[in-house]
Amino acid sequence: MAALAPTLGAFARPAHAHRSRRRVSSSRVGRSASRVSPRAAGWFAEPTADVPDAVSADAPLRVLVAGGGLGGLFAAICLRNAGADVVVLERTASYRPFGGPIQLASNGVSVIKATSESLFRRVHDVSRPFWRTTSGIRDGLKGNWMFTFGAITELPDEQDLPFSICVDRSDLQAALLEEISETHACDDENENETQRVVRMDAAVVRYANRADGRGVDATLADGRVVTADVLVGADGIWSAVRAQMFGEPGGVKGAGSTASFTGYKLFSGLPLFKPYYYEDVGYSAFIGPDHYFVTCPDRAGRVQWYGFIKASTPESPDVDDPKAFLETTLEGWAPEVLELIRATDPATIEQRDLWDRFPSVAKSWADGRVTLLGDSCHATMPNIGQGAGLAFEDGFELAKVLKDVRSRSEIPAALRSFYRRRIARTAAVQGLGRMNSEAIKILTPLLPIRPLVEYFIGPFLPLVFRAQFGYCYSFCPQKMDARDARALAEEMRARHKKEAEEAWADAEARGVAVVGVENAHENPALEVLAN
Repeated sequence: MAALAPTLGAFARPAHAHRSRRRVSSSRVGRSASRVSPRAAGWFAEPTADVPDAVSADAPLRVLVAGGGLGGLFAAICLRNAGADVVVLERTASYRPFGGPIQLASNGVSVIKATSESLFRRVHDVSRPFWRTTSGIRDGLKGNWMFTFGAITELPDEQDLPFSICVDRSDLQAALLEEISETHACDDENENETQRVVRMDAAVVRYANRADGRGVDATLADGRVVTADVLVGADGIWSAVRAQMFGEPGGVKGAGSTASFTGYKLFSGLPLFKPYYYEDVGYSAFIGPDHYFVTCPDRAGRVQWYGFIKASTPESPDVDDPKAFLETTLEGWAPEVLELIRATDPATIEQRDLWDRFPSVAKSWADGRVTLLGDSCHATMPNIGQGAGLAFEDGFELAKVLKDVRSRSEIPAALRSFYRRRIARTAAVQGLGRMNSEAIKILTPLLPIRPLVEYFIGPFLPLVFRAQFGYCYSFCPQKMDARDARALAEEMRARHKKEAEEAWADAEARGVAVVGVENAHENPALEVLAN
């Protein structure tokens, strides 16, 4: 992977100092590629009065994306493919690896495939497929499987969809940056295309729709003001763009915000680990009294885990020794849970309060030339694996709407249309994530009567899972022949196994003991798969 941190030149420059062109790449087969005019390329310093109302190849839409996370970067790719001139404004000074693996479900993968074949391949080169694996809910204390679901792999196969994947957030981010860099050309000898598009250390703090109706001004933290035709707020759950749009306290996080506390403090780790189920299990959700614990084998012999620890109030202080805290809090839990925690370097354990945000159904997230995207308008619980996928859907749909704009005066109506196209689906998926979390809270007190729960609830859960995943996967702009999908998954699975075995062997050669766990519970995953 290329380095995550682009070295950026000066933010603003005279209009004549920068010239850019676009070339058609294999990533946009069947899509038109617009040439960016010299005037459009230098629009940071250009008076808006010189911009014609009509949208054309020589005067494309100028779009600012506030936030260079996964959703913002993908939206930039979609918008550029639709002919817009795009600049991403990222508040951090540089990209650095952060977070762990995430699930990108079939709908999100389908959106990538419909957008760019080259990006589709880049992402799969650094991913693990949920194919020929089992996932489900397990007794957190004993480790026994309570319910399994095959919908995560069965439905894509039945419906000719790409398979869901597990991918490191940083790897996915790097793939997006590479796509921006390599599918477009830049004439400036002093910077590459990524540096032209992604501007670091550029936090948007407020905006103003211009009184003359000819654009939107975005004010940055250092006082600079830049102007564009459209501003997209993709700046996360604590979005400054959203705060202004909805009249919420600016810069406020946590309990003083309008986000909803989920009742959990989230801990996560990514240790080198060698379980017996490495190839055969996707997600395991261990549920126990008050808490639940989710595991998923990752690339390079690692296992990602998330501990959802009940918290009565938000903004509880971080614990000084998260490893010791978790070992004490989850004492008596299944061996898989405790061994994973023990195998994790405490300095690498991340912890944060867990918040989500229900989409606004009473007020549009379009305000003149400004709209929202991703977590800024519909942050979801991570247990449904749809956060990145929904954001990718947003970027894809926004690009479709803006591609049809023929005059800049049509932009406000187009953004309102984007909101109407997205509100029902995002509300439904966000609600499913919160519903799953509440269902786990209901199930945990019933563990002492687990056989009865399995007897009465078990027969209905496959139907529930298929309905839930079926709806999530229903956003599918491009299908994939099942034979091709299986062949790609087989290739990824073989690479995944090879990477894991090499990582474990390398660690042992360096004298590092690789911790694992034996098959110490009834109805193990291997037996579930065999049956």
